[in-house]
Amino acid sequence: MRLFAKFFLCGTLVISIALLLFGYLLITFSHESAINRELERAATQFQFDKFTIQVRMISDADNLGEEIPHNILNTWASDLSGLAAFFAEDRTLLYSNISPQADFSLLTNVSDINRAYQFQTLSEESYLTIGGRITQSDMTLYLVVATDISTVVAQREHMMQIFVQVYFITLISGIAIIFLLSAFMTVPIKKLSKAAAEIARGNFANRLPVVSSDEIGALSNSFNIMADAIEDKVYELLDNARQKEDFVANFAHELKTPLTSVIGYADMLYQKNLSAEQVKDAAWYILNEGLRLEALSLKLMDLIVLNRQDFVLENICTEEFLSEVSGGLMPMLKEKNVTLKINAKPAYIMVEYDLFKTLLLNLIDNAVKAGCNAIEITGKETYERYDMSVIDNGRGMPEAELNRITEAFYTVDKSRSRRQHGAGIGLALAARIAEIHDSKLKFESIQGVGTIVKFDLAYSQWEEEA
Repeated sequence: MRLFAKFFLCGTLVISIALLLFGYLLITFSHESAINRELERAATQFQFDKFTIQVRMISDADNLGEEIPHNILNTWASDLSGLAAFFAEDRTLLYSNISPQADFSLLTNVSDINRAYQFQTLSEESYLTIGGRITQSDMTLYLVVATDISTVVAQREHMMQIFVQVYFITLISGIAIIFLLSAFMTVPIKKLSKAAAEIARGNFANRLPVVSSDEIGALSNSFNIMADAIEDKVYELLDNARQKEDFVANFAHELKTPLTSVIGYADMLYQKNLSAEQVKDAAWYILNEGLRLEALSLKLMDLIVLNRQDFVLENICTEEFLSEVSGGLMPMLKEKNVTLKINAKPAYIMVEYDLFKTLLLNLIDNAVKAGCNAIEITGKETYERYDMSVIDNGRGMPEAELNRITEAFYTVDKSRSRRQHGAGIGLALAARIAEIHDSKLKFESIQGVGTIVKFDLAYSQWEEEA
């Protein structure tokens, strides 16, 4: 069953039950109040009738014998307010102008101090009968007076008829109002359902207007927050999928060229008679492409391992560490005619030795490939962190390229990278290593001037040995 139908049926049921209950209580209370008023009035009148009969018994005492004549009882009855019946002491009927259908069993509950009453329907009319005992001198009579209360009963029936008319008019009006309210209340739910269906179909930009501060407004706002999160996550997944596709495509492309060269030169060596110089050139090409493949595979392996392992950081002295890095790079830097300057304040930094060394080597290697002739490594303490920079005076990079240079296999100058056995993995690897150290690489570059790479590390204060 739809929510609209539930609202409508529940509302209709509630208003119907409420009207019926209210009508029943109102009519019952009004009828009981009218009956009680009639009962009080009849009781008062009965006392007056009883007194009237006692007076008649005194005034007609001379005419009364053991049995009261029928004509005298008829005269007494005509003086009373309603229909009357007289009974002897043994409760035998002496006279009655009440309908023969009347039930006089109420006399069994009558005594000198008690009277009894009973409601009866006689000849399709409603009566209130009250009975009591009258004792005067040595004579005892039972008196029953019947008062017509048909007006009260008719009033109840009239109220019932009016209530039925009011009930149906109110119910129809209430149903119309409930219908409109149900439609009004379910419109936001329908919009929410439609928006969810749109998101399911891929329209992640669909949002709900928040036009109120009630529960519906809160639900709409929560839905929009959820939709924002879903949209961000979907675009993130799409971006990851695109990066993986680029990764696979670029990696396949990187493998294709060296493998083609290796296979081609190897085929030449196998099938043709070459001179010593030609053999040497072919072997050089094979060696060169093999080295490129080796570097590519090792860097790719590093990327995979970094995604799967946790690393423990340890305190390392910057002075000793940078000295080892500088010493290991001297042959390569000398060959390239590049000078390396260390300008770092001594401190103990929290790093993973091998990974951090890989980070610095990748940054320095990238600087060398950018055609610089001078590299400077700086370091200084700041509040709770140790700031380091790798500065070069190479070609620099366009500002538009800075946001992508840490993507795997991305290179600014693809022809230069290929000549230098670059695959665009070095900076991606360095960026991941920085993340392991709770840091991030920040690039500043000007074309024709050079590049600065900044990052920070956790450290402890330097302590000089005594």
